[in-house]
Amino acid sequence: MTSPVEPSFRRLGRDRTHFVFDASIEPAIKVGLGESIRVETQDAHSGTITGPEVVYETLDQVLDTIGGANPVTGPIFIEGIEAGDCVTVEIQQVEGAPVTGFGYMTTTPTLHPSLMAESVICPRTDSGDVAIPTAQGPISVPYRPFIGTLGLAPAGEPIPSFQQSPRILGNVDLPEITAGATVLLRAEVDGGLVSLGDAHLSQGDAEIHRSAIECQADVRLRFGRATPDQAGYYGLPQVNTASELGSVAPGPGHLEDLVRAAYDDLSLRLCHTGRFSRAEAYRLLGAVGTVRIGQVVPPVYSTLAKIERRYLG
Repeated sequence: MTSPVEPSFRRLGRDRTHFVFDASIEPAIKVGLGESIRVETQDAHSGTITGPEVVYETLDQVLDTIGGANPVTGPIFIEGIEAGDCVTVEIQQVEGAPVTGFGYMTTTPTLHPSLMAESVICPRTDSGDVAIPTAQGPISVPYRPFIGTLGLAPAGEPIPSFQQSPRILGNVDLPEITAGATVLLRAEVDGGLVSLGDAHLSQGDAEIHRSAIECQADVRLRFGRATPDQAGYYGLPQVNTASELGSVAPGPGHLEDLVRAAYDDLSLRLCHTGRFSRAEAYRLLGAVGTVRIGQVVPPVYSTLAKIERRYLG
C-alpha cells in the first residue's frame, strides 16, 4: 500500500524578513486568491539567541545588534486584492521551532526591577510538550504554537513590526491566531502586502514578558477576498473560526478602552447578521462574550472579544 503524497506548496523562506510594515518594500512573492503557500518565519531576535549565554539587556541593544525587533517574513502580494478590499488570511498549519527545535524566554529588569537579564531555553519534550526550566526541574506546558505578529502594509508611513494598529493588526500576540483561524483585515494598498512572524510555542492570557517562548515557525496560509459588507467589517481586524467570531482591538490605548472597543465592534457585527438590535447584541455579549488579552507590555496592549457562533442562531 502506497503512502499518500504530500501536497506541494510554494515556499517563502525566512531569509526574506524585514522590520517594518511598509508598502514601499518590493513583494517577496505574489500569490493568487485561494492559493496555499508555506511561509517560514524567524523568531523575535532573528535567530541570534542560540543559548543562555546570549543575553540582551535592553530593547535598544536588540535594535543596535540586529537592526530591529520582531522580524516578519514578506511582503506577500495577493493578486486580485485592491485597496479597500478585505483580505482573509486562513491559517491552515503552524509548526513551531522547525529549525532550532526550541523556544526561548528572556527576562529583563523592565519586567521587574529585581530581575537580572537572562535568556532561558525552552526545549520541546519527547512527549511533544514544551519544557520551562526551574530550579526544581522542568515544568511541561502544552505545545500550542501561534503567530504573534501578522499584518498588512499601511498606505503612507511605515509601521515598525513590533508595533500594532487597527489599520494593520501587527504585534498583538493572540494565541487565537493559529491553525484553524481566519484573520480578516482591510487592505490599504493593492495586493494587501501581508507579512508575518514572531511565533510562540505557547502562551497564556497576556504576554507579560517582552519575549515569551519565542520561536521560528513554518506556517501554511491561504488568502481570499471579501467586500467590507460581505465581511461585516466595521473598522477592527477580525479573528474567526468555525465555532467563534472575534474582533481585535490593537493598541495604542489603555487596556480597558481596548476591551470596550473590541466589544463595540463585535456588537456591530452581530447587528450585521440581521438577527439582533444593538441593545440585544450588547445583552448577548454581556451574557456569553469572552475576552482574550494578548499584549500587556507597556505601552503595547491588545484584546480580542469573542462569541461562540452557536448563540447566533
